[in-house]
Amino acid sequence: MYRILAAALAVVLGAPTAARADGWPAPAAGLTRTGDPEVIFTFDDGPDPRTTERVLDTLKQHKIHAIFFMVGWRFQRGDADKSRLLVDRILDEGHVIANHTITHAQLCGLEPEGIDQEIAGARDILEREARMSIPWFRTPYGAHCNRLLESLGRNGLTHFHWDIDPQEWQGKSAKSTAAYVIKKLARLDGRAVLLMHDTKPATVAALPEILAWMQTENARRKSIGRRQIRVISGPELAAERARPTLEWLGKATSAARDQLAGVLSANVP
Repeated sequence: MYRILAAALAVVLGAPTAARADGWPAPAAGLTRTGDPEVIFTFDDGPDPRTTERVLDTLKQHKIHAIFFMVGWRFQRGDADKSRLLVDRILDEGHVIANHTITHAQLCGLEPEGIDQEIAGARDILEREARMSIPWFRTPYGAHCNRLLESLGRNGLTHFHWDIDPQEWQGKSAKSTAAYVIKKLARLDGRAVLLMHDTKPATVAALPEILAWMQTENARRKSIGRRQIRVISGPELAAERARPTLEWLGKATSAARDQLAGVLSANVP
């Protein structure tokens, strides 16, 4: 079921969104639609058989569906078969897969041909492994330059930035990672995209602590009538972004149907 939904939504999610001249739009996933503080969980650089499974176990326990930005080289090495199994599990459990280049290159240091190769090449790899369209993309290091924007346009991809980065990829401990994220979520007002890395042991250890805190905090907020922190899933965000296009298609189809009915009735003797 999740694969069918994701494949259908991917058809209408390919057009890139406009970016500000000084960088990627903020907040990264737009404004809250509910008025609640909202968080979207995203994970970069996998899949890694040593750590991704444990991240998935934690997400499953808390019924959270995330977005996994994958690098293509994971499917070009000796344990590629394990990475393929993880792709199946990620999709079967309701998460979204997205493009994070082949080699995690600093794209703005490359010529246009190299940028295209990193982006389009990773998309080809991921679409082959996932057996579906992969319309979302995240640039490594948050790079932003005209050459990259032009490449995204040529490849029909949408960039997906972030708002909260605990920088556990720099070697920070699980304790400091969890503390940073909890501090940000406690003060969250609006919608934020959380960036973590399913390849890092610090993420594996910090994630259960973060989600346990959210569960306790939401229970406390509910008891005092305060807005709870709401998790926006990857599929939910995809549906939200697709809705205007789907509504337009529905109206266009309805209008075409009415027009056809009018033509037919006019030609009935």
